[in-house]
Amino acid sequence: MAWLVALCLAAGAPIFLLSGTAVAPYTQLGSSLLACLGAVPCLAAARRVAGSARLGWRLLAAGSLSWGLGNFYWSWNELVAHAEVLFPSLADIGYLLFPLLATAGLWLIAGWTSIGSRLTVLLDGLIVGCALFVIGWSLTVREVWETGADSVLAFAVSVAYPVCDIVLATVAVLLAARTRPGSRGIGLLLLLGLAGMTVSDVLFALDTSAGTYATGQNSDAGWFVAFAACAAAGWLATRWPITFDHTGVTAHWQTALPYVPFGLAALVVAGQTLAGVRVDAPEAVPLMIGLLLILLRQLSTLLHNSTLTRRLRHQAYHDPLTGLANRALFLEKLEGRLNAGTPVAIVYLDLDDFKMINDSLGHDAGDVVLRAAGERLRACFAAPDTIARFGGDEFAVLTTRVHDLPAQAQWLLELLHEPVEVGARTVRLSASVGLAVSDGTTGSEDLRKNVDLAMYAAKAQGKNAYAVFEPSMRQGFDQEVMLRAELRQALADGALHLAFQPIVALGDHRVAGVEALARWQHPEHGTVTPDVFIPVAERAGLIGELGLLVLRRACAEFALWPGSQSAYLSVNVSPSQMIDASFPSKVAATLYEAGLRPGQLVLEVTENALADESEVIGTLRRLREFGIRIAIDDFGTGYASLRYLHRFPADIVKIDRTYVQDIARDPAAVHILGTLWQLFGAIGLTAVAEGIEDPAQAAMLAELGCQVGQGFLYGRPGPLGAIATGPVTDRVS
Repeated sequence: MAWLVALCLAAGAPIFLLSGTAVAPYTQLGSSLLACLGAVPCLAAARRVAGSARLGWRLLAAGSLSWGLGNFYWSWNELVAHAEVLFPSLADIGYLLFPLLATAGLWLIAGWTSIGSRLTVLLDGLIVGCALFVIGWSLTVREVWETGADSVLAFAVSVAYPVCDIVLATVAVLLAARTRPGSRGIGLLLLLGLAGMTVSDVLFALDTSAGTYATGQNSDAGWFVAFAACAAAGWLATRWPITFDHTGVTAHWQTALPYVPFGLAALVVAGQTLAGVRVDAPEAVPLMIGLLLILLRQLSTLLHNSTLTRRLRHQAYHDPLTGLANRALFLEKLEGRLNAGTPVAIVYLDLDDFKMINDSLGHDAGDVVLRAAGERLRACFAAPDTIARFGGDEFAVLTTRVHDLPAQAQWLLELLHEPVEVGARTVRLSASVGLAVSDGTTGSEDLRKNVDLAMYAAKAQGKNAYAVFEPSMRQGFDQEVMLRAELRQALADGALHLAFQPIVALGDHRVAGVEALARWQHPEHGTVTPDVFIPVAERAGLIGELGLLVLRRACAEFALWPGSQSAYLSVNVSPSQMIDASFPSKVAATLYEAGLRPGQLVLEVTENALADESEVIGTLRRLREFGIRIAIDDFGTGYASLRYLHRFPADIVKIDRTYVQDIARDPAAVHILGTLWQLFGAIGLTAVAEGIEDPAQAAMLAELGCQVGQGFLYGRPGPLGAIATGPVTDRVS
């Protein structure tokens, strides 16, 4: 930056070296050329930006070009045609267009978007211009006028130069003040250039009015500096586009900027009056105009402050991502409704598995999901209901429609489950929704606690559900909180262990595989069954950590088991893990660490996971590309997925135990299983019967064509070392 400033200042050096020589007048050709060439970087800067800033840089380039062409006209008449250059002339049109176009250009570049801010900047420039004109008139210009100018027009044009420059310089100062540190150099270069232009124009006006101006004198150096600095600013803007602070907060010196020079002008006039010098029209008129402009600026400031106050209040009470109310506004509305005695209810929801979406697809995708959830809440609830985002994936609605809450909650769940396009992926949302109604005596804090408990009760139902608060929920919530903390500690301490159950070939009774099952031996409550702690892990967001722990331990133990070369390892995975984009790579890394081949691992996913086809199918395909086999667990109990089955990259289907238990006494179950076996064989899937408990069931399944089974007949879950590597003897233990 320093070398650019030095280069710009050096551009004016030739004037001082050549001033007073025979070639001094020819320096005007240099300033003309520099002004025209200075338009090129400004046009290049315009190509780097969009909107009003692009037009602003173009106007700055046009102003530079117009000054250069006007100066060429002057130089041609003086140096080539040797004709007397009248004043004012066509050259002055080009000269005066520069401050007018540059002022408009800087105004657009600065991005003052509101009418109030634009008007304030314009008024500041005009007030400063009026004030400095009064000061200049009192100190020097009156004397020049009284000495005599060629004409009123000539005098007016002479004065127009410094006045226009002052307005331009004021706008430039305000622009530079709003630039951010990374691009402040551009604003400072523009200020340097306009300072040079102002100095030269003021001296030109005084010398022209006095009839003493000579082309090429020292005062012309400011023009060289001006256009060199404008060119440098344009070049710098092509590398680092200028950026501004749009907070709307004004520094104290910016507020005082127009008043200080106007106050000085008033002091000068007051001193002149005390000295017995008459205040004439050129002083009185600008002072009156300036006073009127100050009144307009005060009005503009009041309007701007009012707008800023409204904007700050909106920011303080609204979520910036979704535009919904935030917690503060929600609580304010809640207190107001309760104090007024209005019957109210709170709908509180937490998006299911949002953390997994955020972590696997990225925060931008998470933002898309949150905005979509906000829009669907707006579609479900309307004014005077208050819809708020509390933060993260938590939303709340304050409503006076207390009689049809369950129907509203069900409609909301259906709306949320509609597909959301997130880039190339489609996501279906679900939520756990709590409902609580004020009975007229419930306070704000108690009502919020009640709806929180209802939401956790909805999560306990398996997510994508709603629950209405009941007093009995308080005890269940306390138990849930305690169990979560103890499970989190158990994971940290490695207190969970694995049990393995054999999967047997029904023909020769050899062990075809083993299924790893997590077990938790609680120090106080004894054995905590998986159907208790697995849902708790899901609700607490611990299922990813738990699932990976089970997978790593199972692979490590299986690799040391003597029968691992002739059998496979089957491990259950949660649907929540399947929407984690990094899950396949974690599985591959675990196999590598344990020294297992991908073909030795089968991952079991529950049938209900098939409902979220778009979210899991990509993960399933990547796993199978690694060589890992996929099993659909508990088939026939959940989502009606027969018509989707052939779309999924699965290898094994595990038939739920309820079909097997009915086979001995229900002929319909026999026909169903026989049909399923034919279907699975036709589409290339291996069927495994679960829950085999006696030899009769095993015999009937073998007759139907079932080749693989699992159940207490062949062994209960236990240590892996207890499973025989040879044929398994039928036993119920």
